Amino acid sequence: MSAYIPVLVWLISAGICYYIAKRRNVRTTLLRRLIVVILGPLAIPLVFFTKTEKTIQAH
Repeated sequence: MSAYIPVLVWLISAGICYYIAKRRNVRTTLLRRLIVVILGPLAIPLVFFTKTEKTIQAH
């Protein structure tokens, strides 16, 4: 049972990273997804340092 706890933490942190990226309008690329998979929980603060995409608003 204790072997599943790190996997669970890794999956939850990946979900949190994806949620934060979507809320901040950050485009998810393959490279960014790989960084999240490799770094796991350490990737959450990195999401806040990424540049957001500018949305074009019609007037």
